[in-house]
Amino acid sequence: MDHDHGVTGEAGWHVPDLWLLAVPAVAGRLTTARHDVMCWSDMAGLRPGQVDDVALAVYEAMANVVDHAYPDSEGDFDLHATRDPVRVAVTVTDHGRWKPPPATLAPTSLRGRGLLLMRALAAELRITPRPRGTTVFMTWLLPRAARR
Repeated sequence: MDHDHGVTGEAGWHVPDLWLLAVPAVAGRLTTARHDVMCWSDMAGLRPGQVDDVALAVYEAMANVVDHAYPDSEGDFDLHATRDPVRVAVTVTDHGRWKPPPATLAPTSLRGRGLLLMRALAAELRITPRPRGTTVFMTWLLPRAARR
């Protein structure tokens, strides 16, 4: 199966899609995935601040998988990043069953802020729950100079 659906980047180089498949949903594996997303986002033509936004939002999506998708078992997730002429899109898909969030959070809790961060950092956020997994889809607009 051909996963290389990228487009030509800002300086004329080819920007292949980023595919991270079957990433174990454990906290220790997220740092490497975040680094891969940052490198890819930079190569795709995003501004440095946008690269940071993508890295943080995607990290939050991955952390939600670790925290919520597999409460009683081990599991994994897939990450797909793609670039078209005007935007980049990142999809994080798990294959688990999210446990329900707590009814209330303590006022001093730092938990439960991931969705707020993702909404604030991404141009678009869609969360699609399914019987066997959840998909988080986020986009960021490319700077005008990088659009091709």
